[in-house]
Amino acid sequence: MAEMNEKVVLITGASGGIGAGMARLFAKHRATVAVHYRTREEGANKVVDDIIAAGGQAKTFYADLRSEKAINRLVVEVIKAFDVIDCLVNNAGIVLKTYLKDTSSELWDDILNINLRAPHLLSQAVLPHLRDGGSVIHNTSIHAKNSVPNFGAYAASKAALESLAQVQALEWAERGIRVNCVAPGVVPVERTTEALQAASKDWLPHIPRGRYGTVEEIAEMTLWLASDRAGWVTGQSFVVDGGMTARIDMPKRDRIAPPPAPDSINEH
Repeated sequence: MAEMNEKVVLITGASGGIGAGMARLFAKHRATVAVHYRTREEGANKVVDDIIAAGGQAKTFYADLRSEKAINRLVVEVIKAFDVIDCLVNNAGIVLKTYLKDTSSELWDDILNINLRAPHLLSQAVLPHLRDGGSVIHNTSIHAKNSVPNFGAYAASKAALESLAQVQALEWAERGIRVNCVAPGVVPVERTTEALQAASKDWLPHIPRGRYGTVEEIAEMTLWLASDRAGWVTGQSFVVDGGMTARIDMPKRDRIAPPPAPDSINEH
């Protein structure tokens, strides 16, 4: 349980959902957690209260990640509180669904600002304070590589974030800093649980494991990437989706064709 002992982890968007699950798991493994929030102060306070009640260390930090000044101030405040940062988890993100033909420049900018620009600026601001041998982890999405209509701007932002992570991994390797991505599949959180439960007959046939993922499963992958166990892992994206993107989505055929006779197979 001491996997992250005495390490300081900054997690953005940690007032609920996957970010809150990450914060609780990291604290369970004895990390000191900087819990970032923007709109859900009550949720962030609840996460910190739970961590402290369980004997851990955590503190809330407010910042509007659309502002470069706010990002820089966030880093200053975390360093003032904890002296150093060992791991940055860029978890905060927004999903705004619209067809590309209807995507205004304002909507495009909103999505790219939070999902791509903010992780770049925050990683850049954290870098001088990041302990050698530390790590940066970006929360991306299965949409980075396998998307659907209505997700154009979101998919583009997550694909670009995975490319950014690869370059960061190359440029920062000399300091032993590792940069990786976690790409979650369909994972119910507070604001989506009811809708996903209602739509389970539509979703679950597309997930080979036959169920939705959990916040804890995404948090576990993130914890592993942040730990010394993943010391030789960098520049990678890890899909955690129950096999959803591994399949070719085509009609199921009940009858399986028999294998061809040996003499009918052409040799190459």
